Amino acid sequence: MSANPDSADIVVVGAGPAGCTAAEHAALGGAEVLLLERKAEIGVPVACGEFLPSVDEIKSIFPRARDIETLFDIPTDLVSLKIDRMRLYSPGMRLFEIPFDGYTTDRDRFDKHLASRAVKAGARIATGCTFLTVDDGVVVTSSGRIRAKVIIGADGPLSRVAASLGLPKNRSLYPAVTAQSNGDFEPIPEMYFGNAAPGGYAWIIPKKRGANVGAGVSPRFAKRKIGDYLKRFVEWKGLNISKPVGKYVPMSGPVAKTVARNGLIVGDAAGHVMAVNGGGIPIAIVCGRIAGETAALHVSKGLSLETYERLWRDQVERPLRTAVRTEALASLCFGSQWRLGAAMRVLGKRRIGNIIRCRSILP
Repeated sequence: MSANPDSADIVVVGAGPAGCTAAEHAALGGAEVLLLERKAEIGVPVACGEFLPSVDEIKSIFPRARDIETLFDIPTDLVSLKIDRMRLYSPGMRLFEIPFDGYTTDRDRFDKHLASRAVKAGARIATGCTFLTVDDGVVVTSSGRIRAKVIIGADGPLSRVAASLGLPKNRSLYPAVTAQSNGDFEPIPEMYFGNAAPGGYAWIIPKKRGANVGAGVSPRFAKRKIGDYLKRFVEWKGLNISKPVGKYVPMSGPVAKTVARNGLIVGDAAGHVMAVNGGGIPIAIVCGRIAGETAALHVSKGLSLETYERLWRDQVERPLRTAVRTEALASLCFGSQWRLGAAMRVLGKRRIGNIIRCRSILP
């Protein structure tokens, strides 16, 4: 990129699912789009459990989201392993097997696929380019300055774009770490609650070859570093893993405001994550499309960027808020292995299934 001011109608920061989807749909709307990614290679390293719900499950979780079939029309070669249930283990190793349809993927290839869709739609991509700040309508990066009509921040839970626009920070960030393990695994994701990952859970998510293994914890309840919990977990399960990759997961629900001046935020930057399980890819893609479409209409027809705020809240906010309330109730049990185990027994399979799907535990 030139050191002199470049220009684009819309600059999107972050080439994960939210950013790639926003870039694609902004370009489809006729805007000139530049997608910035600080990493040298999109999708690498993988810092994700690599599990996605099926289209039917996404529609069940977010019934107000529109046109889900088209949005999640994923090539079959990106489906590593199809899943039809999960196994959840209480602190006392009581098993709860929950029906749930989905699939595992290779997240690096998945993100590259979304990026290729953005390019096909007409967006440009600049990798190895770090966003620094916004200065009077100019996006300042490590590679130069870009004048933009709209900036979309899809740059993760510690979003620099949000800070530059004066938008709220994510209030509760849970550390998580993930790695790859070789071997043969049953085609059923496993989640372990209690001492394995206090306030969160440890997981083994099978793929076509091997599994994604990881853990996420609550800073409130964890007494050790996240890497120590993963090490203990893989030793207990007798696994060999690759070098772990860490990240933060926003767990306090959507931030209070996601639009300011000529910018907006989406995905982890906006707290678009299910607080009951840490999943964020489906919401990132749903809200990414809304962000891109709104930004393009703002450029072409003067549509208010506040429209983005109204639309994404209408389509996904209610289940996300339900998940936040449920997580808050669960935190009352996380300090005691006995209370957590007892709560899981009382809830049973049906209500635990509701919790996973961001539904109320009552009745």
